[in-house]
Amino acid sequence: MKRTLYLIENGKSFTTVSRDGPSVWIKTRQDSGRRVPVRFIDKVVIIGNVRIDVYSLILFTENQIPVLFINNRSEEKAFILPYNHRLNNHYKSQRAMAQSMDSVKRYKKWIKTKRMFEQLKTLRKLFKGFNFPDEIGEGNYQFIIKKLKTSEPRWSIVKDIVENFIRGVIMGRLIRAGLDPHYGIIHRRVNYGLLLDLSMIFAPAIDLQSIQFFQSKENVIVQDGRLADRGIKTIIDRFESNRLELVQKVEQTIDELFEIMKDIRK
Repeated sequence: MKRTLYLIENGKSFTTVSRDGPSVWIKTRQDSGRRVPVRFIDKVVIIGNVRIDVYSLILFTENQIPVLFINNRSEEKAFILPYNHRLNNHYKSQRAMAQSMDSVKRYKKWIKTKRMFEQLKTLRKLFKGFNFPDEIGEGNYQFIIKKLKTSEPRWSIVKDIVENFIRGVIMGRLIRAGLDPHYGIIHRRVNYGLLLDLSMIFAPAIDLQSIQFFQSKENVIVQDGRLADRGIKTIIDRFESNRLELVQKVEQTIDELFEIMKDIRK
């Protein structure tokens, strides 16, 4: 199975990345380097000051691999996506769905319902043994989660990094499915509209991993607001341990979206 390639600033020792045929060569001052074939890479996450040549970025985009840039404070983030001057494969179906009032209502209800199910799963994991009802209102969920959040800006620093990781998974699957990530319905006429729509479903997973981070012993944040290397590693380890389940959920969600679009064409 393909994996996420994490390229992280390593203190005073810069990480450098260069293209080596169908692979990238990754090197720091402490090691002689290692080669990573692009066929094993699902997406790329670059955190902090990493030196990477343009040829490596082109190699990623040529192979439909999204690249996410964030810093240790999560203040800035950017995507590099594969270039495609043609319409996405399912653009017409997405447009037809957005133009149908019935489909829009069904879509919004679908998003809301799936989000609620994920909220309940998150609460049941945080409060094991507590008997939650089969439905929960948005306000009730937010009230409970607010009690578990740590103080700002520490919460936002961690939450934004986890959010970017999860959005990176969703973006990669949207690209592979031939969907236009900008054609949203809830987030209409907004860049990355569809990505933001589907991210609403997985927002509870972001809450869960962020809360678990602060409940761990590795929740180290430097005083200037920069997340320490050990803290970043903890976030990555937790995210990767749940990544397969997340990918399966995202794939299932995209399959359900195709079912909604298919019903329009009938």
